[in-house]
Amino acid sequence: MKPNEDINIQHPEAWELLVSITDKQVDYILYTPSVANSLIVGDVARVDDTLQALEDAVYDTPILLNEYKRVRIMVHSQHFVLFPAETSDEDCEALLRHAFPGDDGDAAVCLMPQNGVKIAYLMPQGLQAFLGRTFNYPILCHHLFPLCEHFKGLDHDDDVSRMFLNLDDERMDLGIYQGGKMQCANTYHFTNHQDAVFYALNAWRNYGLDQLIDELQLMGDRESCAAMTPELRKFVKLVMPAVYPAAAMQLGRNAMQAPLELILLALCE
Repeated sequence: MKPNEDINIQHPEAWELLVSITDKQVDYILYTPSVANSLIVGDVARVDDTLQALEDAVYDTPILLNEYKRVRIMVHSQHFVLFPAETSDEDCEALLRHAFPGDDGDAAVCLMPQNGVKIAYLMPQGLQAFLGRTFNYPILCHHLFPLCEHFKGLDHDDDVSRMFLNLDDERMDLGIYQGGKMQCANTYHFTNHQDAVFYALNAWRNYGLDQLIDELQLMGDRESCAAMTPELRKFVKLVMPAVYPAAAMQLGRNAMQAPLELILLALCE
């Protein structure tokens, strides 16, 4: 395959662009339902975590700058709060800023309809304006949005509680579901897998999950999953891989090369 910046997208108005922004890089996928196996996967590194570095990374990647049918952008943020869906966006933002008084970044709120929850989050100051003037009416969401919506689909309204973990080599996203309802969603950064195991088991204990009956399902980075599974099984009987969504392969044969959150976001309509 040619470098992604050299790919000529014919009729971009029929394509969808999904972007994930972290402080280290920009990941993206492109696809169109009208072309079989159309999925394009790419990323571009940032030289640092400044807004200028992000702007340079985006503007140096021409494939991102077409006028696409729809653009969805996922922002990774450690500063967030969950609220009931009926909470007004204004109240969400006010309480969010009260929770993180030292952060003067841009605030945003997105609804997780499957969970009946809103997530309010802060992003670097100026980021929202940059995204709005660069992309075609972008739809923004927090990085936990597609994961929690997917976790909800994997849960069942039964007597079994479930913890879901999404792992990469230095971040763990966690969701806990009891009685078919989300009880907890959080993100942890770690420097070694022992710390990640500690965070997961501490949440397991705090929410009163049963080590013999309840389930702990893992997804994401294979090496991290392989390293943590035997450690978790010392304390939890039912530790297992989460089912990769079969619908993802309809986007393209290379779906598993893309960040899981972006694939799940593509499946959230």
